[in-house]
Amino acid sequence: MYCIFMMWSEFFQLFSTNFIPFLVLLLASLAFNVRFSTSFELDFPILYGSLSYFTFFFTIATIYFFALDLSVFDHFLFFNQNIQLIFLFIMLSIIVVSRDYNINRLILKSEYDFLLVCVVLSAICLCFVDDFLVFYLVIELQSLTFYVLACFNRHSEFSTESGLKYFIFGGVISCFLLFGICILYLTFGSTSFELVFSLLLLTNNAFYNVGIVFVLFALLFKVGSAPFHSWVCDVYDGVLLSVTLLFSAAPKLIIFSVIIKLFFAFFNLTPFLTNLLVFSSILSIAIGTLSAFYQKRLKRLFAYSAIAHTGFILLGFLSCSVESSKSIIIYLIIYALLTVLLFSLIIFSALSTTNFPTYIANFSSFGINNYHFALIFSLTLFSVAGIPPLAGFFSKFFVLLSAITGKFLVTSIVVVLISSAACFYYIRLIKIFFFVNDRKNNLWISNTNQKTIEFIIGTFTFFNLIFFLQPELLSNITTVLCFCLI
Repeated sequence: MYCIFMMWSEFFQLFSTNFIPFLVLLLASLAFNVRFSTSFELDFPILYGSLSYFTFFFTIATIYFFALDLSVFDHFLFFNQNIQLIFLFIMLSIIVVSRDYNINRLILKSEYDFLLVCVVLSAICLCFVDDFLVFYLVIELQSLTFYVLACFNRHSEFSTESGLKYFIFGGVISCFLLFGICILYLTFGSTSFELVFSLLLLTNNAFYNVGIVFVLFALLFKVGSAPFHSWVCDVYDGVLLSVTLLFSAAPKLIIFSVIIKLFFAFFNLTPFLTNLLVFSSILSIAIGTLSAFYQKRLKRLFAYSAIAHTGFILLGFLSCSVESSKSIIIYLIIYALLTVLLFSLIIFSALSTTNFPTYIANFSSFGINNYHFALIFSLTLFSVAGIPPLAGFFSKFFVLLSAITGKFLVTSIVVVLISSAACFYYIRLIKIFFFVNDRKNNLWISNTNQKTIEFIIGTFTFFNLIFFLQPELLSNITTVLCFCLI
C-alpha cells in the first residue's frame, strides 16, 4: 500500500501545476456532452459542430498547459514534453481532416469527440509514465477508447465485427501485460521503472526476463507487429475511415516512445530480447509485404503496409544507441505525417463521391480525370515506399544505417530485399491510376469546399517534397531529444 501511495503521489506531483485546469477542461467537455445530447432541440446538428470545435480548442489548451511548460528543466521531462508536442500536432491534423468526413457521413454523435478527448488524455499520461502500474491503467484507458471507436458505426456489421474482434484480442493481451507486471513486482517488490532498474543492477534475476517478455508481447500487440498482427487488417478495414486514420497515425508514436524509454533509458536489451525483436521485425516486414500483394480492398492494403512499417521501426531497436533511438523518432514523425497525408487524400476523394472507393479497382482512370490530384497521390505512395529523394526514403535510410552500425548487416540486407518487393503494390496502384481505363470504375473528383483538408494536403506534400533539402534539421532535433535519455 505504501508503494502504491508513493506512486500516485509522484504521479500527481508531476501535474501539480497543470493537472487541475486540464481536469476542469475534461469535466467541462463531459458536462457539455451530457447536457446537449439529452436535448432534442440542440442535439442535431448544432451539437456536433460545437463539440468538434471544443475538441480542437481542448487540444490547443493541452499544448499550452503541458507541452509548453518548460519552467523546470529535466532530461526525461524534456523528452516527454517534445514527444507529446509532436503527438498533439498529429492529433490536431487528424481532428481537422476527420471533421468534414464525419459530417459528410452523418456521424453526428457528441460521444465521438469526447472519445477523442480521452485519447488525448491517455496519450499525455503515457508520455510521462514512469511506473508499470500507472502504465497499465493508462494504456487500458486508451484501449477501451479504441474499442468503442472501432464499433462506433453501429449500423455497419463490419464495424461491429471489427470492434468485437479488437476487444477480444485486446482483453487477452491485457492479461499478458498484467501478468508480466505482476512477475516484475513479485521479483523486485516495486513497479517503478527506476527502482526496478536499480535492483536489476544489483542482482540478475531470471524472472525478470519472463516478466519483461510478457510486457513486450503486449506492446508489440498495441503497435500491430507480427506475430500479433491478426487484428490489424480486419479492424482497419471495418471501422470508419476517420477512425482508421486515428488508429494508424496516433498510437504508434506514443507507445514506441514508451518502448524507447524502457529499453534505452532504464533496461538493457538482453540477447534473447534482441533476437525476439529481430524475429518480429523481419516477420512483420515479410507478412506486411507479401500479404499486400493479394489485397483488393484499399484499407486492407494500407493495413498490411502499416504492419511492414512497424517492422522497420522495430529494426531500429536492435543496436541500442543514441543513433538508433534518433532513427526511430525520425521514422515515427515522417511515418505519422505521411499517414495523415495519405488518408487526407483518400478522405478528400471520398467526400466528392457518393460511394467510398472501397476497392483498388475503383481508382481506374483516376489519373486521367484528376491529373494533379493523382500526381500528389502518386508522390505520396512513392514516399511511403521509400523512393528517393522523398521524405519516406530518409526515414528508412536512418533506420537501416543504425542497424548496419550495430553490426546487423545480414538482417539489414534481408529487410532491404523484402522491402524492395514492397514497391510492387504501390506501383500497381499508380498503374491503375494512369494506365487502366475502366468505365465501370471511373472515379471523378469534383470541386469541393473542403478548404481545411486542402490545406493539410498542401502543407504535408510540401514537407514531403522539400525534406531532402534540409534532412539534418530534423536529425539534429531528434539527436537532442535522444541525448536526454542518457
